Amino acid sequence: MGAAYLVTGSVNQACVESGTCDDVRKLLAETRQADITMAPSGDMFEMGVKVQVVKRGTMFSIRAHKLYELYRAYNSMEELPAAELEKLEKTFFRIPLATIWEQTRSYFSVRDPRQVEKAEKDPKYKMALVFRWYLGQSPVWANRGDASRKIDYQIWCGPAMGAFNEWVRGSFLEDVAQRKVVTVAYNILFGAAVLLRANQFKQQESQFQFNSSMLAPMEIEEIKEFLS
Repeated sequence: MGAAYLVTGSVNQACVESGTCDDVRKLLAETRQADITMAPSGDMFEMGVKVQVVKRGTMFSIRAHKLYELYRAYNSMEELPAAELEKLEKTFFRIPLATIWEQTRSYFSVRDPRQVEKAEKDPKYKMALVFRWYLGQSPVWANRGDASRKIDYQIWCGPAMGAFNEWVRGSFLEDVAQRKVVTVAYNILFGAAVLLRANQFKQQESQFQFNSSMLAPMEIEEIKEFLS
């Protein structure tokens, strides 16, 4: 098709080589296209930039949106209503926000002291850094498989994951343990080549009947038989 390569993202996370925990890979393998939502980005939290994440099986997106709402509504942590502050410290962070700030300040004191200076002059920015702690830790909990934080897992994912799961349903690739990066890549490339050739035949022969079984996922050895 003229492409030197293709780039895949979400489908790679569900592969055994991804480095994420078994629970996350299992959740990704069960994800449908409707299970994807948008949530505030940790890197660009203050600007309201959002990223695609899995909403099924986790409350991350709901809690991230709540943090952004509070950030927009108040100018400092001191302004947060008592009830909201208690909820954040008991359910979102599970430790006092003051402790979170101390950890955040220690982190940035080494990495980027300018962030600490700005936060100490601007209470709203200080609150943003504290809230971003949750957004920054949530993917770490997911990758580590921290069972105590399963409800807070941030799993980046696009609707292509759901489309992939629909395609492999009933095949050997439905099993998470069978999803290996090379096998998945071979099947995507081979499937694209089959569709391209089928479309070429349709243009040349109006009576051409396409056999959709050729699109079913296959082991690498089977695919290579067509390439030899």
